Amino acid sequence: MWKCILTSGLLLGLWGCAPKDTPDAPDEVGRIVSLAPNLTEILFALGLGDKVVAVTQDSDWPVEAVDKPKVGTFWQPNLEAVIAARPDLVVTLAFPQQKQFAERLKQVGCRCLTVNIDHVEELYAAIEQIGAVTETSDKATALIGTIRGELAAMQAARQATVPKVLWVVQRQPLRVAGTKTFADEIIRLAGGQNSISDTIQVYPPIGMEELIATGADVILEPAMTKVDLVKQQGDAEQYWKQYPALPAVRDGRVYVIDGDLVSRLGPRLAEGVQVVASCLSKKKGKTEP
Repeated sequence: MWKCILTSGLLLGLWGCAPKDTPDAPDEVGRIVSLAPNLTEILFALGLGDKVVAVTQDSDWPVEAVDKPKVGTFWQPNLEAVIAARPDLVVTLAFPQQKQFAERLKQVGCRCLTVNIDHVEELYAAIEQIGAVTETSDKATALIGTIRGELAAMQAARQATVPKVLWVVQRQPLRVAGTKTFADEIIRLAGGQNSISDTIQVYPPIGMEELIATGADVILEPAMTKVDLVKQQGDAEQYWKQYPALPAVRDGRVYVIDGDLVSRLGPRLAEGVQVVASCLSKKKGKTEP
C-alpha cells in the first residue's frame, strides 16, 4: 500500500520531487538537501548555504547549518522529511545505508548525487562532482587548491621525528584505526605513523599484548561529543594509567581531540590535521583539545 502511494504520480507532484534521469543533468539546482555533516560543510564552503534547505541532525558546522530544518540522522535519514523539503538535489554518501536510501529517493523522482568520501583524494573528487552539478566548479577548484596548499605548508614545517600513534575508536572493547582508514591518512599528514600494522579489519579490536606491542608514542581519542572535553581528557588519562609500559602513557601523551575536526572528511581537513600535529609535537604532558 505504502509503496503504491509513494510511486503515485499525483503525490510526487504534490510533494515536489520532480523526476530526474541523471544527477548531472543541466537542470537548475535551487533547493539542496544534505545527508551528512561533511557534505553540508562542502556545500557551505562552495557558497551554497542559502540553497541548502535541510540537513541531518548532526550537521552543526558552519553555525548557519544548525538552524536548517532536519531530515533525520546521518545513519537514519527520514524519507518523508526529505521529500517534504521539495529538493532539486539530494546529496548523499556512498556507504550502504545512504546508497540504498538514495535509490529509494530516485524511485519517487528525487534527483540524487551520491559521492564516496573515505579518503583524502576522494574528498577532492567529491568536491569536483558537487561543484559540477551545482554550477560552482570554479569555487570547487579554488577550495581544493586551498586545502592542498594548507596541507603542503604543514608537511613542509613538520618535525623530523616520526612518532608512533595509536588512534582509539573505542576503549571497551578496545578498537583502533587501522592503516586503511582516513584516520591513518591524518596521522601521516600530521607527521606520524600508525602504530598498528596492516590488518584484515579496517578498525581492528586489539588485546593487551597487541596494545603493548604497538609501542605507541602518542594515543589519540577523538571525542564523541563536544560536551566537557576537559572531563573527557581526565577520564582518558585515568583509563590509560593501567598501561604504564606504553611510552604514550609513561610520557603523558594521551590526548582527547575534537571528533568533528578529525572524523569529518571535509573542507576543515587541514584544521583537523593541525590539531593532530600539535599533539605529535608535544614531548610530554597534555595539549588543549
